[in-house]
Amino acid sequence: MDELYTRVSSTTKQMLYQYMKDDDISLLNYNFNYFFQHCIQNNQIQVISHHFSNHKIEGLTVVDELGVSFSYEIDNPKVKQNFTLCHELGHFILKHNGNYFAESIDNQENLSEREANIFSAIVLMPDIVLLSKIYYSCDTFYQVQNSLEVSKQALFFRLLDFLREYYPDKDSEIKQAVETYIEGKNTSIFCLFHDIREQIIKEFHQFQPSLVYQVKQRVSKLGFTTSQEYPDLLNQDNWKTIKEESINLKTWLIYNKGKSIAYVWDKEKFSDEEARKKAELQLLLM
Repeated sequence: MDELYTRVSSTTKQMLYQYMKDDDISLLNYNFNYFFQHCIQNNQIQVISHHFSNHKIEGLTVVDELGVSFSYEIDNPKVKQNFTLCHELGHFILKHNGNYFAESIDNQENLSEREANIFSAIVLMPDIVLLSKIYYSCDTFYQVQNSLEVSKQALFFRLLDFLREYYPDKDSEIKQAVETYIEGKNTSIFCLFHDIREQIIKEFHQFQPSLVYQVKQRVSKLGFTTSQEYPDLLNQDNWKTIKEESINLKTWLIYNKGKSIAYVWDKEKFSDEEARKKAELQLLLM
């Protein structure tokens, strides 16, 4: 597998897997739209449809003084629209240079277009999800295709690229395994997954829910948490990120007799004074 694929694959999975861990996304019920909507909302990206009679332009990304917008060919099948939307997101997430990107049949060999295609395929069909569905759940090719809302062609080429990354010298064996899998025979592809399953799982488990996510979850339940539960709250560099995540969250730190405690609270649930008293009690008990 070439360096381009490996590089884009790694970059994409770093963002995608962190999101999946933070939001505790089910591997068997995964759908690209969770991650897509998360990115769209966080970056205030507008998504609209367009139509050209010759389908010359499949997708567009425009970055200007009004912000960022993606558009897709409304007459395309849903599976093609899904690929296009993730492709356009790839231009944005991978920080491609330029203010205008047009996806068309004529420019598929362009470097930024190739990178966006790789990004799209991985977001639609992540390694860990393919392992879960094909190896552990024993889903058929068409069950995987339908559940992930992708075309037959997209899943076929994704499986080839995915397996080539782990088996660079087994091209003919991989192609035969995927073709027989389409026919309903999973023995060959099952064997290929068996030997790489630990690598795929290990890569996924390198990512853990972020501090911000854990704090948000805790505060949403109890309205309050401290550095007793999350020691990294003592690092005030984390406070800005936490407060950016929600306008309702506030942070502070108090000292007493050489000890300190940082705390986060939901201002809708506790006043500043109430939160301070709770923190002082925990500090006293330390």
